[in-house]
Amino acid sequence: DTLKRVKIFQDCDPGLLVELVLKLKLQVFSPGDYICRKGDIGKEMYIVKRGKISVVADDGKTVFVTLGEGTVFGEISILNIAGNKTGNQRIANVRSVGYSDLFCLSKDNL
Repeated sequence: DTLKRVKIFQDCDPGLLVELVLKLKLQVFSPGDYICRKGDIGKEMYIVKRGKISVVADDGKTVFVTLGEGTVFGEISILNIAGNKTGNQRIANVRSVGYSDLFCLSKDNL
């Protein structure tokens, strides 16, 4: 059900959705946990199943935006960009607001 609410997957073939679901891993984050940090090499994308996450500044205090269920982030990390030999760096710090359940899709699983 979560994938059906995600915009980039709404028009996907049902067979592809089944394959993706089998590759998703559920990860649980506690309040204040960083899911990813700016500058890290990203190898997975995330889908918020339950809870809220915030995109925060380097100071850890300034909140740029808070996102909820069905939100996708990190999708650039799973792309193979021509000429990029070091991997795709994260462009933001993302932190769990409360307890959050996120589906993780790894680049290695595609």
